Amino acid sequence: MQYTYKIPKKTEFYPIYIATGWNESLNLSPEELEQAISNSFCVVSVYEKDQLIGFGRVVSDGVVYATINDVMVSPMWQGQGIGSAIIRKLVNKCEMADIHSIHLFAAKGAETFYKHLGFVTRPFDSPGMLYEKI
Repeated sequence: MQYTYKIPKKTEFYPIYIATGWNESLNLSPEELEQAISNSFCVVSVYEKDQLIGFGRVVSDGVVYATINDVMVSPMWQGQGIGSAIIRKLVNKCEMADIHSIHLFAAKGAETFYKHLGFVTRPFDSPGMLYEKI
């Protein structure tokens, strides 16, 4: 297994994005995903024999805020510590850049996974909102 900081090709990334269910609500094209990923502060791509099996990225201003997004592992490779390794590598890159505040978007029910990696759940009454198109 090889962990890299290179942006995968859209032909590598799009199938894993579909297989993990991440595109069900967004319905993004391979080109839109390629653009989004290319604008990332940092990515971690995981390969097994030249096949992309895991991915995660950070969107950041490079100083104050960073948000971890799109952490995914191909279904047949889940449960082997790959997702944890991706998170640790992304957090390490943020810490090395001395970013002050690291956030992440987590799927509902994934809190336990992220808590063992040092993240805490935001209190229900804490500030923050989500914009939804009307």
